[in-house]
Amino acid sequence: MRPADVLRLAFAGTRADRARVPITAAGAAVAVLVLLSCATVLTIEPDSGRYPSRMFTHPVILTNVALATLLFSIPIMFLVAQCARLGAPGRNRRLAAFRMAGATPGQVGWVAAVETGLAATIGATLGAASYFAGRVLLDAPGPDGKRPLPTDVLPPAPAIVGIVVGVPLLSTLLTVLLLRRVAITPFGVVRQSKQQRVRAWPMLLLVLGLAGLTAMNAIMRSESVRPGGMSPAREDLFVFGLLACTILMLLGLMFTVAWIGYQSARLLLRVTRRPSAMIAARQILADPYDGSRSFTVILVLTAFGAGAMMLHSWLVTEVAVRTYAMRDPALGYDAPPMDLSGTAAFRSDVHDLVNAVLLGLTGVAALTLLIALVESGVARRHTVAALVAGGTPRGVLARAMCWRVLLPAVPGIAIAGLIGMLAMRAFTVTATGGWGRQICVGTPEQCAGADAGNYLEYVSVTHTFRTPVPWGEIGGVASASLLAILLVIAASVLLQRSSTNPAELRSG
Repeated sequence: MRPADVLRLAFAGTRADRARVPITAAGAAVAVLVLLSCATVLTIEPDSGRYPSRMFTHPVILTNVALATLLFSIPIMFLVAQCARLGAPGRNRRLAAFRMAGATPGQVGWVAAVETGLAATIGATLGAASYFAGRVLLDAPGPDGKRPLPTDVLPPAPAIVGIVVGVPLLSTLLTVLLLRRVAITPFGVVRQSKQQRVRAWPMLLLVLGLAGLTAMNAIMRSESVRPGGMSPAREDLFVFGLLACTILMLLGLMFTVAWIGYQSARLLLRVTRRPSAMIAARQILADPYDGSRSFTVILVLTAFGAGAMMLHSWLVTEVAVRTYAMRDPALGYDAPPMDLSGTAAFRSDVHDLVNAVLLGLTGVAALTLLIALVESGVARRHTVAALVAGGTPRGVLARAMCWRVLLPAVPGIAIAGLIGMLAMRAFTVTATGGWGRQICVGTPEQCAGADAGNYLEYVSVTHTFRTPVPWGEIGGVASASLLAILLVIAASVLLQRSSTNPAELRSG
């Protein structure tokens, strides 16, 4: 098969196949843009004095920003994986048609790899172009020469090349890996693994991830680490452990939601006789992982959003405990020696920025879910059309779609919010702050004399506040995720009307 034929066949197919290409490109573009931004933050030198914001000048804040940006790249990679997986059943049927026409299994694999690879490469190129264009458009130094954003910092060339090349490569490898689980034959698609019963063992991943974060927090607070801090090697090990525990929890979350949906569907079949609920339950039991795969990114974003709300609550408590320490009567201040309102306002601005990023990523994840639901409807069009032809009302089928999505999604969102909160609370159970000053402990005459320095004593106070759990903000994050899913369901119900046409029974 010539390269031109492989290229032509890679982009042939139905509307669902053609829609997967721009979605994959968009996901890769967002991933490259976020990863390049993360690399830029990691490249900034602290205390450079080139930026007015403390976010880019204070060493501790800069480290936290870099770590947060690195963590936010995880849901982006889940998004890329979700985009590459869209329309897999329809794509496999199309590849089976190629096998019937005489293509070999290797040639079929090349067609799928070229489709995903080229789409991801186009997206990665657009993401890199957007990054460099943003550096030029947002480069606005003030009269003092300071820039609001680090547009004068460029990551190392190997990092840029690795990100731009790595994202398409990972997407292509994922597609090839998924194709290894099916055998594309001239007679159709045959799954090599038998459908197994969904087990509850992925809950252990959640427990292991949370236990790992709790252990890391205990190590950080131990007396052997706190006085001298961690060495650079230990800091790298800490970041690696944090990422490993986070990925472990997210994988456990995804598979645990599939188990919850499976058990909920079994229970629903026992307690209801509504046709819509029974149809949805049977669809979930037929493929328990379909639902969790569809809204994986939304679950991940919910967990990250809940963690961000918990972190913001800790930051607010940390400002409050420092203010309380400065007002301690033991220090004898008539008024607090430092106004922390600027710090509180800065952290509020960062909180608003995080909320905006979460909202944008949720919109992208909702679009991905919409395409997955539409593709699922197209894959089931013959079954749905047969139900309509047999007299099933379209309203019943619409309610069945709502049941099928919401049955695993509602508990999944609740668990994701709880997991995100618990993961961050492992590090933010309490907020400790202190203050100190030199105080003259002699008599008023001695303190006013020439030898007053002999009577000076350094007094310090330390207070610890328990960080409150922001249940309202976490509930807001979960409600936003659920609202996005409901909007997607409403849109997919409107688009499903063409799939419920009995004329679909005459199509191949």
